[in-house]
Amino acid sequence: MQETSAAVIVAAGSSRRMQGQDKLWLSLAGRVTLAHTIDTFQASPLIDTIVIVTNTERLADVRNLCQHEQWQKVIAVVPGGARRQDSVRYGLDELARQVPTCRWVMIHDAARPFVTQDILAAGLQAAQEHQAAIAAVPVKDTIKQVREGIITETPDRALLWAVQTPQVFAFPLIHQAHHMPLAQEDMTDDATLLERLGHAVAVFPGSYTNIKITTQEDLLFAEVFIKGQTQ
Repeated sequence: MQETSAAVIVAAGSSRRMQGQDKLWLSLAGRVTLAHTIDTFQASPLIDTIVIVTNTERLADVRNLCQHEQWQKVIAVVPGGARRQDSVRYGLDELARQVPTCRWVMIHDAARPFVTQDILAAGLQAAQEHQAAIAAVPVKDTIKQVREGIITETPDRALLWAVQTPQVFAFPLIHQAHHMPLAQEDMTDDATLLERLGHAVAVFPGSYTNIKITTQEDLLFAEVFIKGQTQ
């Protein structure tokens, strides 16, 4: 059987920092944010199938959007969980059920609409070399560790990277990891889970424009950026 590559798009966030607005359904250049994100994976020759994980109340909206946009690679839209890692697990479980030949999976936050084809290609190549790899960029600012308002440490900036998505894995590795007892603990991302389980995780080049829209300021940047792309 032919090995396949898939994407799990996590679109089940609460948008707490967007003043009650659902960031995935805000308009960017005349289309909702979620559509920009899915477009990149739909257009990628590296991706065979897509699973979208969303809030229960948005299931019908996402399914209608998929039908309207005619995204042929989307094989399922499933409800998410209480935590991001729960939502990821549900998406991985759906992939395991529907695509037993899945070999590689990209896990991506739907609120990052500016992911590029180059990032996807770099991610898959890195995962094929290391089994687990995440998009990241070197931090530009000096970072201070602070406790009770007092600086306690200044880490070496040369060693610090800001993590993004997609995070790309050998599918059996990350699927099994999400069913380990350790996965019941809160994890900030999928790479952290593998790190805690003792697996090495590589980084590959993301982009400083591959932002996650979480605040009003991010939305303003996104609008300026996308207008610049279309001019």
